[in-house]
Amino acid sequence: MHYFNHFEESALQPPSPPYDKHNQGYTQATLVDSTMGSVHTGTHICQLEPQGVLSPHLHAYEKSFYILQGEVVLSIEGRTHRLGPGDFGVLKSGQVHAWRNAGSRPARWFQMAAPQPKSAGAWQDTCFLGNAAVPTRAESLDPENTGDSLLGHFDVMQIPAPDDPARQTSGAPPGVFLKWLVDENLGAAHHRLVFIEYQPGVSLGMHDHTFEECYLILSGEVEVVMDDKHYLARPGDVLWTGVGCFHSFSNTSPKPVCWLETFSPQPPRENMFRFKGEWEKKVREAGSADETGPGLA
Repeated sequence: MHYFNHFEESALQPPSPPYDKHNQGYTQATLVDSTMGSVHTGTHICQLEPQGVLSPHLHAYEKSFYILQGEVVLSIEGRTHRLGPGDFGVLKSGQVHAWRNAGSRPARWFQMAAPQPKSAGAWQDTCFLGNAAVPTRAESLDPENTGDSLLGHFDVMQIPAPDDPARQTSGAPPGVFLKWLVDENLGAAHHRLVFIEYQPGVSLGMHDHTFEECYLILSGEVEVVMDDKHYLARPGDVLWTGVGCFHSFSNTSPKPVCWLETFSPQPPRENMFRFKGEWEKKVREAGSADETGPGLA
């Protein structure tokens, strides 16, 4: 099972209860939830208008974010941080937090929640503490000094050059750069958030996982196959692959392609990828007597 769509500005709408009574200038657009077939993933584009506020609240799920544009003051359990594009973090289940637009233009961020939030009208897994005051000022984020907050910074300017050995420190295939933003090493327990770049001519063969993935394309374009259906993904496109969905990527364009990607639940320690080609090769080498040929069906 998979999903493909494009984020449209018109999808940003005032939120449903309980958010509706506890914000000023806040809108959000659903990217992936249960209506697309997802079980574990809840992703949104969130936006705060200038002078906008999202009052103090807490969730019964874990949430990560990546700032796409604008500036915000984020309060986490009484600690405040001024965040801008490329800043990211994870909010643990039960942590009280609040948002305020700290600039003169709309602030926008990509948001991932796991376990998947309940739908409107179901058990209430988000609770607001009333329209309490939200701090108006904070120091800009120092990634080397975040205190107890699980925050960091990464943007495209930090991607190593194609010939830089630092590209291989992540264990990604040649031509692929992978930067873990949110994972168990940062303190997340239910999901991961990663920044990925594919150089021109780079491909990743057909494979599947024991977890769901969501992708938000940031720049460039990439050919994608999901469940034997072909797509050309461009900036603003949203993709989702369910558990067991075979998928592949190929950058046939002359420019790099970048995207944000989420994993939920967190991957297993072994066999994170199950490549079709590797399995079929192993079956052949083992001398399979299966007349139907190697495969996973």
